Amino acid sequence: MKSVNGAEKPAQRKGSSGKAGRPTKPLITRNAAVQKALKLIDREGLEGLSLGALAKEMNVRAPSLYHHFRDKDELLAEVARALLDEVDREQDTWSDDWETRTIELGLATRRVAMRHPNATTLLLRFFPRQLMLPAYEHTLATSPYPPEAHAILLEAIEKFTYGSSLFAAAAEAYHTPAMPPVDTQHFPNLAHALEAGPATEEDVYLEAFNVVLAGLKARFGTD
Repeated sequence: MKSVNGAEKPAQRKGSSGKAGRPTKPLITRNAAVQKALKLIDREGLEGLSLGALAKEMNVRAPSLYHHFRDKDELLAEVARALLDEVDREQDTWSDDWETRTIELGLATRRVAMRHPNATTLLLRFFPRQLMLPAYEHTLATSPYPPEAHAILLEAIEKFTYGSSLFAAAAEAYHTPAMPPVDTQHFPNLAHALEAGPATEEDVYLEAFNVVLAGLKARFGTD
């Protein structure tokens, strides 16, 4: 192809914008930055995340990130939101039965927390409460218990699930056993409880959660 002066013009590469130095697709998207930040936290811990470190991870300049995030806190808040989005994707479908679905969601929350123990503590500071409102509404709309029990129900389920998950994730993040070695001579009852209890920490959580739900049924059930 010739230019107006008769010289050959270089062929335009497929997929280019036609404008020198400007790619057709942006180098950074908000979601890509959040996912890279989560992977960086998984690998290096929260202390290893900075906008500079993230920019290096993405092969871009740090100022580019400010087009998507006002500051590091906004980025961390989005990482916390991404954790809850991951909980929602943990299963393709959720059970229709209220109690079964509640257990599934609790287990999904704990599993995501244990998958990202370095990041899970962000939920304490940046818990995306607004994102949870539809879930609260659905839980209460399908609850088998009377309205006067609903605030207590939410408190019991949410605080047990997140409290247990955050505690377990923090232990994992800092390589601290949930329970130190127990001297059977000094603590025979505790040693026996640990020996006789469920085999895994997830099993312990599940059984404890069932106790919470049984308590709600005993307190507020109409059967």
